[in-house]
Amino acid sequence: MTKRSNSSRLFDYLNLAFLILFSFVTLYPFWNVLTISLTPYEIAVHSPIVLFPTEISWEGYKYVFSSDSLLKGLTVSLGVTVGVTIYQFAITSIAAYALTKKDLPGRNAVLMFILFTMFFNGGLIPYYLLIKSLGLIDSWLVLILPAAINTFNLIVIKTYFQGLPAEIEESALMDGAGYFRIYLQIILPVSLPIVATICLFISVAAWNEWFNAMLFLNSREKWPLSLILRDIIVQSNTDIGNQASVHNKTALLSETIKMSVIMISILPIMLVYPFIQKYFVKGVMIGAVKS
Repeated sequence: MTKRSNSSRLFDYLNLAFLILFSFVTLYPFWNVLTISLTPYEIAVHSPIVLFPTEISWEGYKYVFSSDSLLKGLTVSLGVTVGVTIYQFAITSIAAYALTKKDLPGRNAVLMFILFTMFFNGGLIPYYLLIKSLGLIDSWLVLILPAAINTFNLIVIKTYFQGLPAEIEESALMDGAGYFRIYLQIILPVSLPIVATICLFISVAAWNEWFNAMLFLNSREKWPLSLILRDIIVQSNTDIGNQASVHNKTALLSETIKMSVIMISILPIMLVYPFIQKYFVKGVMIGAVKS
């Protein structure tokens, strides 16, 4: 066994120290949010940086879950997230697969038209008028149908598909398979890294969506979780401003409520991520680098 030099050991120690420090800086904001959400406001208000809660309080979570519309919002968000993920990935991946065919008529023009939408849009008022003309106001479909194609995701998927061996598709064509069958039974099964990565991108965006819901959904029972949580935060701040006594329960919970809302909103994504992590880095790197 080769004996390592002192400089090599010093480098390892410094590297380890740097990685520990970097991990702490990265993870501490999340840890601080968690501890404040479990800390009584009377304690947290005097110390915005909390390493370990000296007293556990669930009042922030009780306040959030006391809302009758929270469970309904959670159901809406889950349904919208699943619907948008399947709908957008299906259309985006099919479009990306079609654009990999160099013999596709008007391929470059279609691609340039799609890329144009990354940099320019019609603006909020024309978009609202379009949604209104389609009859999607106060409908859950307004959170799903407009999200048909994401240009960035399309480019990543297209780049990944172009990096697959051409012989796979050629052999399937010789056996009489059509393009759609090749896409379903060959291309997608060998593209699990990019499938998992793009589905994660789509689901996170759909889960956090609140702006379109705020604009187009008038009925509170149709609101997704993110919009309901936002409303709880706004309402808690309003209650604080309207109360003369600083000992009001809502006032004491203000910061705790905000941190509890953050934890509730990010927990579902945190539970999903570990199952697709092994595909995530590979999908992003290959989809972004290959050409």
